Amino acid sequence: MILFETTTSVFQLLWDIALFLFITRLSFYYFILSYLSSLFITYLRLSRLQPINHLTQPQAELITLPIWLLLSTLFARYLIVWYEIPRVAGFRLAIGVVAGVFLILAELVGGVVMWERGWRVWIWETDVMAAVLGIGVLVAFMLMPWLLMGVERKRNGEEEEEETRHGHEKKSVVRAVPSVARSEKDAETRKSV
Repeated sequence: MILFETTTSVFQLLWDIALFLFITRLSFYYFILSYLSSLFITYLRLSRLQPINHLTQPQAELITLPIWLLLSTLFARYLIVWYEIPRVAGFRLAIGVVAGVFLILAELVGGVVMWERGWRVWIWETDVMAAVLGIGVLVAFMLMPWLLMGVERKRNGEEEEEETRHGHEKKSVVRAVPSVARSEKDAETRKSV
């Protein structure tokens, strides 16, 4: 029995919305874990590392950027394992790029707040080398979910397909997600009349 009169495009639209929400949610988790860790690292850098070791701002940034990249790598791996993110390059790149956009927006908002509070000198203290390294780390952050595909092992010679717990891993999307179009409903209605 078919309940609704729809076209296939409605199901495709709903699937696209669900996929968008899934990617956005995973990207936000990746961003928030990495951003909160960067706030903690920055606190430690400003309160402990710089005053005790008499480091300048760029020197301290060069020490803490690799630590943040390592933590971001661990968070990306955690999300991939926990949410069983498939080994699909486009999907993982989308998660990383959206998380990178979140990170850029958070940094811009933080910069505007610091500018308004009068910390203009602190913003312009950044060394060119530290800024270039920061941009490189940002690009690595955005590519990290995709880069982790290279270190994940494949099971028993499988190509790019990973098993999940829902039982549809061997089916195509068309077979796994049934679609009901108006033409199918008309055929079903003619059969039952």
